[in-house]
Amino acid sequence: MKNKYSISVLMSVYNEPLDWLKQSIDSILNQSFNDYEFIIINDNPNRMNTKNILRAYRDKDTRIVLLENPCNIGLTKSLNKGLKIAKGKYIARMDADDISVLNRLKIQYNYME
Repeated sequence: MKNKYSISVLMSVYNEPLDWLKQSIDSILNQSFNDYEFIIINDNPNRMNTKNILRAYRDKDTRIVLLENPCNIGLTKSLNKGLKIAKGKYIARMDADDISVLNRLKIQYNYME
């Protein structure tokens, strides 16, 4: 099966400060490399502020695929859910408290190629 994207970026979100979460998401959305999907798994369905922010980002950017767990299942199981639907040739991991430099995905893709 041919991949739809060059990269699938996987990020699970639990209880990170909202400002950190926004900076993290923005650092991926502003990448110089654009052939990717951004799979975000919300592992804290009871935290409405996080849910609202993630849905707003998803509604503004078609590269975002949002999964919402019905209950907390932990980082590993959440990431595995994202891996099951990923359509990228490569997987890039992102934590919700990380900030990626502007050309991170481009550098990583070129290295793998």
